[in-house]
Amino acid sequence: WLVVARAILVRVLFAIHGLVAVWRLHSVTGDGTYWYITLALVGLCAETMVTLYKKMGNEWKWFCPSVFFYLLGIVPPIWFLELDEMEKRITVRNNKGNSSAFVTNQTAEELKATFDGLGVQIRIPLALTSDQWVRAIEQLLLLLLIMGRWMLPKGKLTHDQLSQLLLVYIGTAADIVEFFEAFKEEKVRYNPILCMVILAIWSWSLLQFTMVLTATKVRKDQSGLLPRAFNEYSETCCTPDVYGIVISIFMQDAPFLVLRLLLIFYYGVLSYTNMFFTCKNTLVILLLLYRLVVIQIERYRPSKK
Repeated sequence: WLVVARAILVRVLFAIHGLVAVWRLHSVTGDGTYWYITLALVGLCAETMVTLYKKMGNEWKWFCPSVFFYLLGIVPPIWFLELDEMEKRITVRNNKGNSSAFVTNQTAEELKATFDGLGVQIRIPLALTSDQWVRAIEQLLLLLLIMGRWMLPKGKLTHDQLSQLLLVYIGTAADIVEFFEAFKEEKVRYNPILCMVILAIWSWSLLQFTMVLTATKVRKDQSGLLPRAFNEYSETCCTPDVYGIVISIFMQDAPFLVLRLLLIFYYGVLSYTNMFFTCKNTLVILLLLYRLVVIQIERYRPSKK
């Protein structure tokens, strides 16, 4: 029963966060059609019932469908909130005479959050601006992905593999948070195309959290903390290590690097932050490629008796 309770608790937290994000979007825009985004939570409920019935609450081996449906319900509201913030910034810039009044009204509006339900009105004092609301939702998303993976039943994962996977998630989440620093660049904040490109790359990178064992194996081997295993894959064309490296490069490091290079060479964004993270992404990709070469050399090297 503890396994079932943990599985249900994590999915309830996912659903609550998704509902809060959609509520926030509705309160900002006043558009009730955004509540249709919560239909993704129906998929989460269905996945919960299937997992409880088929797996007794334990997670699936290679793929985490609960995280996938959670992302379906939380990513679209964040997209709309970020684009709404961008439109407000552009409006303030185009109407500089009214910008102070606009900001003042916006700040005062965010001092309280009101929830109406079951005939009861609950007021919670929150000293958050609209931009801080968006950042809080985004960072809580990453925190829930890490905590959720920790709280979810580990299924066929060993405790060792789970600890390695959590370390990978923390590193990935840190990189994604750093990636959002691009929104602070002046040439990005007022450019709709760049904002949408950043959000698209961010959404693509989040799909890494739906993958389980592949990431565990590659990162565990890369870290050097544990001996290399999984010899049963040695005769196949690609080992789990190779799959993990390819996923890491194409779902995170390469897209991040391409965007940062675009900011430098096309838009002329030469800030210290952008230059530093560009160098970091380049170094990470070089190390991953080096690791890929080492794996292939070791694979074809004759074993010593």
